[in-house]
Amino acid sequence: MAGVRRICDAFGVEALSDTALRRLAETYADIVAGLRLPAGDPLLVLPNGEYFPDRFTHDGASVERLAARMQGYAGLEDALIDVELAGELPELGGAACGTGGCGSGSCATPASSGDESARPRIERVGERWVLRVPAEEIEDSIVLTARLATSLGAIALAERHPEGAERAQSPGLAELAAVALGFGVLLLEASYVYRKSCGGPSVGRATALDCRELAFVFALSVAREEQALGSALGELGTTQRAVVKEAQLVVAESPTLVGFLQSDPARAARGDYQLRDRSPFWSRLFGRRARPQGKEARLEAALSALERGASVDELAELVGPADGE
Repeated sequence: MAGVRRICDAFGVEALSDTALRRLAETYADIVAGLRLPAGDPLLVLPNGEYFPDRFTHDGASVERLAARMQGYAGLEDALIDVELAGELPELGGAACGTGGCGSGSCATPASSGDESARPRIERVGERWVLRVPAEEIEDSIVLTARLATSLGAIALAERHPEGAERAQSPGLAELAAVALGFGVLLLEASYVYRKSCGGPSVGRATALDCRELAFVFALSVAREEQALGSALGELGTTQRAVVKEAQLVVAESPTLVGFLQSDPARAARGDYQLRDRSPFWSRLFGRRARPQGKEARLEAALSALERGASVDELAELVGPADGE
């Protein structure tokens, strides 16, 4: 795990222990089993014009269109969901930092919606669901889409999981459900939000699970659904991209876990698997062959390893001085 820890530490994100990884894997597997999601069925939803072509005009109608589109991506077309804005719509178009806007409060945290903030985000009313969106969230596309995804994850749990009514109350479990439904990139973007503002750079988080936890579950989801990771990496920020790549290495070395997630997720939920039951990257790449000794040979090997997804430590071992140099 040295390579994982080094990259994570570089971005202020500490690596997870194997105990934590197993707990996440088993919880994710339980959700997949409970939701009865066929492997290969969920989409990999990306925050781009292909998946979100509608013009967003920062009003109730735009939020309803966005929620309806995401409801379709989640496979919840049969659920009756009414979207309700909670609180006053924010005033948009104010001056930004650096243009005199700081004095007008443009950089301040949005005010609470009062009593509206205490109402649940999702609520069952008869045969329908009410999905409440705090009006202040429509200013931020990252927060808005992540919170909508989480709400849909909670609704999916309540509708489909045998123990869903209770589990839907947990924001963390709702986020895992959202990843299972295909919204992992949206959640990851909200888990580590780097911004420059009047007071200088800041890092925020709009998710219950942190970047490390979501990255590992996202890597499991991509492997289970046999989706292409490259398109997702292109939509992620620098920190999320680095952490996902490292999480993907752990998943790549755990084929038994991935296989159970595809064929028998309930078995994976019981913990009947091993992490890293496949040989490490170095052994897979070179088998019993000796490490390349010549500098040019090591550089060539490092380029090949990079194409296969090698970590920083593995690349350093390849390009570093050979024995006796």
